[in-house]
Amino acid sequence: MTVTGTGDQARAYALQLSSNRLKSTLNTLTREVASGEVADLGQRVQGNTRTLNDIETRLSQTRQLQQNGSEAANQLEGLQNIFEALRLTTGTLAVELVSDPLLQGGFSLQTRITQGATAFETVVQQLNGMNAGRFQLSGTATDQRSLPSSAQMLDQLQTAIGGATDAAQIEAAVSAWFDDPAGGFMTSYGGNQQPRTIPVSEGTEIAITTTAADPGIRDMLKGLAMVALMDRGVLAGDQAGQKAMIQAGGQAMLTADGAILAEMGRIGLQQEVVERASTINGAAIATFEIARSDIRGADAFETAAALTEVESQLEALYAVTARLSKLSLVDYL
Repeated sequence: MTVTGTGDQARAYALQLSSNRLKSTLNTLTREVASGEVADLGQRVQGNTRTLNDIETRLSQTRQLQQNGSEAANQLEGLQNIFEALRLTTGTLAVELVSDPLLQGGFSLQTRITQGATAFETVVQQLNGMNAGRFQLSGTATDQRSLPSSAQMLDQLQTAIGGATDAAQIEAAVSAWFDDPAGGFMTSYGGNQQPRTIPVSEGTEIAITTTAADPGIRDMLKGLAMVALMDRGVLAGDQAGQKAMIQAGGQAMLTADGAILAEMGRIGLQQEVVERASTINGAAIATFEIARSDIRGADAFETAAALTEVESQLEALYAVTARLSKLSLVDYL
């Protein structure tokens, strides 16, 4: 009778193969437990990855739209902040310029003139405000300053009024400079009037059209400039003319404030659109992630059970290996 046995080298090779196989399986299961996803995705989808690819594409697109929405919300909030600061600077002043009963006196006139000049400089700085390194009111030319300095604009206005010597003529010249659709103010405006269009959800986009060249903003600057010019000596010595200019400037500012409030309301509606889009995007992202998880996700219970079984097999293999490594000829005989 022939007895067939296994040699030591063959046995060692067989044990090593079993050990490597169990270790590989253990590593795979450990990764699945840690990541929550199956290691062999191809086997899970049986080679058909079209559905998963579609989900991944839609998820990526929706996340980009969500990011766009966050950027749009930031830009719109920045515009609102500029206008709130502008109205804080000009609101009370406009009323005082129109209705101050002491404007007949020289001291009160000079006080209002100084206030107007200071407010003009402040408003120009506010309209040149930046957000994330971009000028907010320059249309799509966000790398360009919206307005020149207040001093530069007043220099241009002094040239525009030329030899005008009475309040009515100066007011007309200042108005013409700001209202000219091609020259005057528009030659000093540093941006453009192209809308910044931002898609914020599937089928929804907003257009940010607010610029420093909008009529309401120009009217506000016009009113302030009428007062600020007198701080440069325009109508010096003509108190009646100065009073008329101050009141005309204040009236222009009050009219402009209504237009600015209307623009803030329009921006507020856009903010609502962006907020609603963000909610829709968030729900879509959650849905896509659940669908992806259903395809790629590993069953936690099954994976844990398989991991426990492999660990038991590996422990048994180590026990057998340890037992065999202690065999001797004496023990065998």
